[in-house]
Amino acid sequence: MDHQAKLVSLLFYSAEPIITAQILKTFGIDKTELKKLQHSANKSLKTVGLIIITDGDTMQLTIESGYSSLIEEFYDTTPEVLSQPALEVLSIIAYKQPIGKDDIDEIRGVSSEQSLRNLLNKALIKKVTQAKFVTTAEFMKLVGISSLDQLQDKNE
Repeated sequence: MDHQAKLVSLLFYSAEPIITAQILKTFGIDKTELKKLQHSANKSLKTVGLIIITDGDTMQLTIESGYSSLIEEFYDTTPEVLSQPALEVLSIIAYKQPIGKDDIDEIRGVSSEQSLRNLLNKALIKKVTQAKFVTTAEFMKLVGISSLDQLQDKNE
């Protein structure tokens, strides 16, 4: 059994993200090899509407963003709409992570307390230290990316 099949099988079976270090240890490979393996698997998975996403130290198998409307329709779910302030805060965190509340407030010119609380409750962000926030795998699923590297460079 090849590593690609093993990786997809492990991620398919798990409803939760799997810690990357566990995959590296199980497969006996390094991070570079895992990234190549993810890229290769995503090429194959694209044909069936799936994608492997990475969120710092975890990996998860999920649907490609293009299929989310089908899932919503089939399961009769409606995604929650984010407010404009929440979208602003989420965008700032995505491009500047890890970033603290004071820095977010300074960029926006207003308090971001409520938006941060809402984004935490929706699991789109998480605290990595007492004062710093980063995006989560839920964020990547929402915007349809497999890695934060896919965010357009803010300096372009």
